[in-house]
Amino acid sequence: MTSATGSDAGEAGFTLLELIAVVFIIALVLGISYPSMSRGSSALHLRTASRDLVNTFRFAREKAVSEQESLQLVIDRKGRKVVLADVLGTPLRTYTLPEDVRIKEMSRAGVEVGEDAMTVRFLPSGGLESAGIRLEADGGSMMQVVADPLSGGARMEPVYE
Repeated sequence: MTSATGSDAGEAGFTLLELIAVVFIIALVLGISYPSMSRGSSALHLRTASRDLVNTFRFAREKAVSEQESLQLVIDRKGRKVVLADVLGTPLRTYTLPEDVRIKEMSRAGVEVGEDAMTVRFLPSGGLESAGIRLEADGGSMMQVVADPLSGGARMEPVYE
């Protein structure tokens, strides 16, 4: 039977088989791409955490200089957090790492620190102790945050192993 527009009324729409095929293809594409998207997500969290840690070092140095008092950053490996505190240990600011990023290694003056916590001191003159913090994401990628006493700043570097 032909409608007023000249097309057959029974040919409109999609068949059930076509809809199942499209849903199957979408599921297949998502199943293949999800692992790479999750690796990209943890790598993004790693870069963000590294930048935040560098900014925490910069903030600590600027605060020590501007307020003319010694400050310290306590890096807690097990708690996955960094606490800025005064010399009496009173916390001023706390930064917690994302769930999929952990502290793999810590070093002071080039020597690895085996304890679960490390303290980096910031002096009113702008000086700071040499320190390195290696962060690792769940996907296996790593970044190193380095505090340089010569420049008085911190920087992040990718780690290739």
